[in-house]
Amino acid sequence: MSLQEKFNRTAEETELAKKYHQYAMENPKARRRDVADALKTSEAALIDDQAGLQSIRLNGETKAIIEALPSLGYVMILMRNDHAVHERKGVYQNVKINGAMGLIIADDRSIDLRLFLSQWKHVFAVKELVGSTERYSLQFFNGEGIAIQKLFLQPESDLQAYESLLNSYTNEDQSSPLAFVKTEHKTNLADDNDVDQAQLISDWSNITDVHQFMGLLKRHNVSREQAFKLVGTQYAEVFSVNKLEETLHKIVQEAVSIMCFVGNKGGIQIHTGAIHKVVKMGDWLNVLDPEFNLHLLMPGVANAWLIRKPSSNGIITSLELYDANGDQIAQFFGQRTEGKSENPQWRALVEAML
Repeated sequence: MSLQEKFNRTAEETELAKKYHQYAMENPKARRRDVADALKTSEAALIDDQAGLQSIRLNGETKAIIEALPSLGYVMILMRNDHAVHERKGVYQNVKINGAMGLIIADDRSIDLRLFLSQWKHVFAVKELVGSTERYSLQFFNGEGIAIQKLFLQPESDLQAYESLLNSYTNEDQSSPLAFVKTEHKTNLADDNDVDQAQLISDWSNITDVHQFMGLLKRHNVSREQAFKLVGTQYAEVFSVNKLEETLHKIVQEAVSIMCFVGNKGGIQIHTGAIHKVVKMGDWLNVLDPEFNLHLLMPGVANAWLIRKPSSNGIITSLELYDANGDQIAQFFGQRTEGKSENPQWRALVEAML
């Protein structure tokens, strides 16, 4: 069976697909995620109902599917949250999965991922028409039908390997209704007045590795921004959101290599290296480079912070963006080799923007 035949599911158009086509016709620039919100459904439900595309359900062998991704060769991967989209081109390499945790670091750092696989519930192979070109992808969703990661084949990708992957992992059941269940994410954090502020500051000052930070938050039962506010300006200072565009332009001008992290509940995607082209388009602030794109929806960026974390190699400085709910949108660091001090040029650049 050819790849074309695999995607030719003959099914009567669903009511949801009809609503999608009507809305898309009236709002031609709306992305599928936005249409899903407007129709009060999930993006995964639209994909499963063949709304504006053709899709194939893959089975639940997520670990095996991810381990097969290096066979596809050069691809583009996309991870996003409500206010940031991170796109990176490269090759999956060095896939390491241990239980619910996945780690992918390409030799050239082009594909750099941390995956939280307990969230990965639904996988689709997707074929859609973009202009006059057929585009193939793999799209991964959580139990609510919210996208975790999307992988798009490029002209250089191995289409035969993609077809082989579909042969191995296509779900026999392509028609039973899928359940997309919204879950409440409630975290009972401590009130500021109940936090031992002196101990929090002491614990922060004794961090020897940035990876210890999550443990600090758990011990004190505080959110990131709570900790920032309580620890004081020695370690956390408010950064003007209005200076973000100028900061990115300075990073370009001074040729400072950075690390840019964007994540959601299912993982974190990282770009390491220089950036070259920063462009503001409407509400979006963008990095538009050949192999790395970042899109920041600026009205959603409520707060920005300059954060200093101690380590055995000196202070590690980050620029961090948060939305009105306190959810992290993106983080920026200077490019740094594990076990080495951070680039003083990065630190001087961001400190000067305060």
